[in-house]
Amino acid sequence: MRIGDVTYFAPEIRFSELDLTGERLPDQILARIEGYYLQAADRCIREELAFAAGLLIVTCIDAMSRFAHGPNRLHRTTAKDFCTFARMRLSSFKGLPAAQLLYDNYRNGLVHEARLKNGCQFALGLDRTLDVTGAFPVIDAARLLQEVRDAIHALVDEMRASKPFREQLVTYVRREFAYEIDAA
Repeated sequence: MRIGDVTYFAPEIRFSELDLTGERLPDQILARIEGYYLQAADRCIREELAFAAGLLIVTCIDAMSRFAHGPNRLHRTTAKDFCTFARMRLSSFKGLPAAQLLYDNYRNGLVHEARLKNGCQFALGLDRTLDVTGAFPVIDAARLLQEVRDAIHALVDEMRASKPFREQLVTYVRREFAYEIDAA
């Protein structure tokens, strides 16, 4: 985000302050994800804007799957990264069919067509994150937000604990944000 002459990696973290040694990078990534995606999704949920919250959360999953798998992206695809992240880290999407549903009908529908596909919906107040018992799949945005937030905090803990992971992240961040880093 750009404010005046300054481009921010996360709210209150300028690209010029980005830690490219890797020590503080996990916390800076967490600040980015919380500040640009999850806090906004939380506000949407409080306003009962399930669709807007869902859009932010699914986009966040996309971003985090790249941070989780992007450093090793040589022969990976966005679909594989997203579905792997969902299966490994989101309890309601452990099986490939559920992860693929999230990717195809929610992520792809929102990103490519500005809609949810095949009757899928976001809702609030369900008793589970993913409900496939009715005519159409429904995801509770508030429950998905909690699963995603828990997954991200666990992933950031892994980043903090692993120097090789942090080194891969630095390489990935340098590559993906080269323009912003160079302009800072």
